[in-house]
Amino acid sequence: MTTPIDLVEAVQARLRDKIPAETLPDIKGETDFAKLISEKRLPQRLPAAFVVATGWNATFQRRVGAVSHDIVQGVAVVLVQSHAGDASGDKARASVWPLELAAVTALAGWTPAAGYVAFAVTESRLQGLGSAGSAGAVASTLSFVTEWKLHAKEVS
Repeated sequence: MTTPIDLVEAVQARLRDKIPAETLPDIKGETDFAKLISEKRLPQRLPAAFVVATGWNATFQRRVGAVSHDIVQGVAVVLVQSHAGDASGDKARASVWPLELAAVTALAGWTPAAGYVAFAVTESRLQGLGSAGSAGAVASTLSFVTEWKLHAKEVS
């Protein structure tokens, strides 16, 4: 049986290990991201990354006295960038592209813990963040999945 881990923490640690702080100075989690969104503002240090759990799905098989689960679990890395005086977002978009590549290179194919399958990248989405305090800000959301197994004995 796989011992589940906190994927958000593991991904944050991996990004810190593989991407120099000069390149990506701010790597935070879900609570920090939610606060920025609710306050409609940008991070103080840019570029910034936010690691967010996106949920999981499970398929299962019943056997006599046990249930076996195959769990697919997702994580997103939201990269935020802005440049002063760049209302179009062209400079922000151009500078977020190398960060996307660095994050994909750091995570795709990486196994976060024993019993987990290597991360696969599933999607990339780019959007403007004009309402978040800067007309030229962009956010790139990179989505990843991993898989693990959970075995449970039936209890009566």
